[in-house]
Amino acid sequence: MRKVELLAPAGNMEALIAAVQAGCDAVYLGMNFFSARAFAGNFSKEELIEAVKYCHIRDVKVYVTMNTILYEPEIEAAKKQVQFLYDHDVDALLIQDFGLFHYVRTCYPDFEVHCSTQMHVHNLAGIEFMKTQGVKRVVLARESSIELIQQACKTGMDIEVFAYGAICISYSGQCQFSVVTKQRSANRGMCAQCCRMKYFDEDGKHFNEGDYILSPKDLNVIDNLPVLLDAGVSSLKIEGRMKRPEYVWLITKTFREAIDAYYNNQKYTVSHEREKELMSMFHRGFSKGHLFHDVVEQRMSQYRPNHQGVVIGKVIDYYRGKVKIQLSDNLHQHDGLRILSTPEDIGLTAVKIYNDKNLLVNQAHAGQIITLECKEGRPKKGQPVHKTSDTQLIKQIDAIIDQNIRTIPLQLTYVAQIGKPLEIRITDGIHDVIQKSNQILEHAKNAPLTKQKLAENLSKTGEYPYRIEQIDGELENVFLPIRLINETRRSALDALTTLRQRQHQRIGRKEYTYQTSNVFDQNFEAIVQSKETIDIDQKRYLNCIESQTVMPVINETQKDKVELYNTILSQTGDLYMGLHDCIAGMTYNVVNSYAIAYLLSIPGIKGVILSSEMSDLQIELTLNAFEERYGFKPPVYKFVYGKRNLMYIKDGFIKNKNMKSMSDLHGNRYELLYNANVVSILESSVYKTENPYCMGKYLILDEDTENIQSLLEEK
Repeated sequence: MRKVELLAPAGNMEALIAAVQAGCDAVYLGMNFFSARAFAGNFSKEELIEAVKYCHIRDVKVYVTMNTILYEPEIEAAKKQVQFLYDHDVDALLIQDFGLFHYVRTCYPDFEVHCSTQMHVHNLAGIEFMKTQGVKRVVLARESSIELIQQACKTGMDIEVFAYGAICISYSGQCQFSVVTKQRSANRGMCAQCCRMKYFDEDGKHFNEGDYILSPKDLNVIDNLPVLLDAGVSSLKIEGRMKRPEYVWLITKTFREAIDAYYNNQKYTVSHEREKELMSMFHRGFSKGHLFHDVVEQRMSQYRPNHQGVVIGKVIDYYRGKVKIQLSDNLHQHDGLRILSTPEDIGLTAVKIYNDKNLLVNQAHAGQIITLECKEGRPKKGQPVHKTSDTQLIKQIDAIIDQNIRTIPLQLTYVAQIGKPLEIRITDGIHDVIQKSNQILEHAKNAPLTKQKLAENLSKTGEYPYRIEQIDGELENVFLPIRLINETRRSALDALTTLRQRQHQRIGRKEYTYQTSNVFDQNFEAIVQSKETIDIDQKRYLNCIESQTVMPVINETQKDKVELYNTILSQTGDLYMGLHDCIAGMTYNVVNSYAIAYLLSIPGIKGVILSSEMSDLQIELTLNAFEERYGFKPPVYKFVYGKRNLMYIKDGFIKNKNMKSMSDLHGNRYELLYNANVVSILESSVYKTENPYCMGKYLILDEDTENIQSLLEEK
């Protein structure tokens, strides 16, 4: 039976070590550039080399995230980074950008590629298309249901599923809220987390559910692991590259225990104590998400968007900068606390703890009344007190990580004969190392070496991540200095380590090649997306009707191949269809010449709409690079008019399905659109810009759009 992979996050080297020591099978990490967690610690080149060696020695794979869209000036640096990762034995790349994907698959056919969840693969058609492109694994959208996952696992593609941690309210790769309102692109790893901010209803009033109406709970499906493993999931992914090492260790350890129990035919239940530890480390409340069909009330944490910790008491009095608390759980010095208050919560640290006799203590227990200094805010009687940081738990975990208990079992045999060097053979089941001493063994005149003494010295591994589980050999009546035993053993372990560090035999980079059979002889001055047919010159302008010739961005049930004509494509699954004179839409997030070329190479695609995230300068650089490399002007379109979808949200975020809009703290009003089980949030006002470089324009019209002909004729 092929066992599921436990995949842990590593935002820095400390978190990576924590993940490995907790029992993960693989880690995913980002370097300082091109990672969708731009604000994580990430890895320098030197740290990456060390990380790969550390992991490979311990049978752990390393996946590197290059899961952002790449602008043209970044392409050469990205190519160099790919070469560096390839040369230094990284196990796989996670990719979002179609241009980078095309380049890697062309030039490095033996470099394993995983489709990042940012690539928005969320249906069977998308999986089938990626199979044709040589993809090893797909990270399915976090909105995927268990039923879809069960079907996906039967396709032959490795399926990776998020199992724990923060989740986005919008489909990944399709969220424009941050870049449109805060000029920080989620597709560039700089999400401003607009989903964790306050919003109000269409009348500017507070929601009954809470002000953080777009904030989802954290995912936690550990109780449902048997269902996922029975389905045949290849990898279980823990989110958390922004989290501290102790968080990574605790979550990874818990999932390791649950997975091992499954394969031992044992039932695993998270203990009450472990549950408290998980909650104190970080959580916004837990949900089983769309994966196991939690309803909107179960999925959302609209009361507060941040870490909730665990309740440890309540306020009973406040006077002159000191708060008195009745404890319901234990408290230690330097624990972090939050008092739930309005209009803002009050954060404090238990630096000085006074007991009921006004004496300083370093800890207190459930049932006791204690006093803390509280210089910010004015707590009120009855307000709950949450512990958000547990110093004792963190110390305990740090001590365990420092033990470096993860080791690889080895078998050792030896031959110690008179007149010959000491010979040691070590095997890990895959690699065999034979090491001979640099000194010939002599006959023992006095006290010959015993098997017990020899085995005792050969079994020492010191700082090496190995344990000698079996020792056997041939020993004559020899004199053997302990120094010689140690030197030979260390040389053997060094040789084994060198072999284990390198997991792949690479064939080397191939030259980049490109070809397309598409003919680009029918170009339009503008593509007009509307809700119904409009009166325009069909030879000059392509009118795409939203319900007919514009493919939906969310299409979970898409599976079978059908023929599409003169259609705007919207997501990966559409590329699996039989295409005829189709346009790759704006939701493919195309921002570089390689991505344009890739989509134009797919039979039946005659044009590409560029991402609205591009500036005119970026467009100019991209089109110049394309023409220089491929020898012709690409048929591309620029979005110049309309309201963009800022988010696509499955099954909504509030019970009220009749709400037409919402507003933010600045009074901006966002219209809500409902289509089957998906809610879209539109930007607050019509976007309008010029088009100095692209062959054609792209416009999205609504019922209120006037003077359509003048819009089409504007330069």
